[in-house]
Amino acid sequence: MLIGSTLLMVPIVFWVDGPPNLEISKNSWAALIGVAFLSTALAYVLYFAILARAGAANLLLVTLLIPPFAICLGLLFLDEQVGPEALIGFAIIALGFAVTDGLLFSCFHKMP
Repeated sequence: MLIGSTLLMVPIVFWVDGPPNLEISKNSWAALIGVAFLSTALAYVLYFAILARAGAANLLLVTLLIPPFAICLGLLFLDEQVGPEALIGFAIIALGFAVTDGLLFSCFHKMP
């Protein structure tokens, strides 16, 4: 998927911006490689490993964790403010997990 999208975008980038200037600092190359490998390639490897072990339904629940983690990281590292709507969103996500996992209704039913 990434290779296909790259092949589609390269001609557009050359047309809009021209040939790239490869005189980039070492820090920029390190950041680019870090983003490419850690945030993209490693994420896909982990995604498919979890898919094989846990199944599709459990894997899709991970997408519900992205907003709370993003908000908490913004709070910790960027000194962002967390409003009441974020806390309400956290509660809705927690409720979604409880319903999907069966925890919400297990207190009402006696399991044999």
